[in-house]
Amino acid sequence: MKAVLILGVALLALAGCTLLEGRPPPGPPPVKPPTAYAKPDVDVVSALERDVWRPKKTVWKKFLLAVSRTNFYINHVDADNGEMQVHYSGDPKNYVDCGRVVNSVKTPQGDKIYDFAAASPYEQYQVMNKGKLFHVERRMGLTAAVRMAFNELEPGKTRVAAVSAYNLTRDQSVVGANAKPLLLNDTISFNTGETGTFPNAATKCQPTGKLEAELFSLLK
Repeated sequence: MKAVLILGVALLALAGCTLLEGRPPPGPPPVKPPTAYAKPDVDVVSALERDVWRPKKTVWKKFLLAVSRTNFYINHVDADNGEMQVHYSGDPKNYVDCGRVVNSVKTPQGDKIYDFAAASPYEQYQVMNKGKLFHVERRMGLTAAVRMAFNELEPGKTRVAAVSAYNLTRDQSVVGANAKPLLLNDTISFNTGETGTFPNAATKCQPTGKLEAELFSLLK
């Protein structure tokens, strides 16, 4: 009887070993091999240049189509030389930085503080001059022309460069103190990388770089 029990225990132990041998060893799951690297379609060369990994003809056509779906418009195309001019007209706030207008005045209703972006398209505020209170209505408008150049560096690789010209207009109407309304109209012009300063109520403005960046985003 003892011999039978010993034999049974041995068989069970052997069966347990066999089952354990068929199981995977304990530990973390195997690591999957990394996926293959895919380079981006567009490489940033500089703030004003992009390399697109597609033929020039393809990049040109896709960009024209993309612009037609935005608020930008094209008024000059030179396909032979790979150049075009893209225009913008409207709110300057996103595309130029003119600092901030900060002003405090004392009124019969109490003290007021005005603080707004100087490139804002429309503002109404008050100023004090020699103890007299004046009301100012202020408008800003931007027209910009961006020259885009497309050059094929090699088959399947096209460099796109952008240079912009900015024209910024400021209209101001000042009334108060029983004086005749004063109307001021000033326009300044500057290019990419430059600044411009309005002559009356001196205000310095410069590009933010967002105009070119938005156009480059259409290359994807």
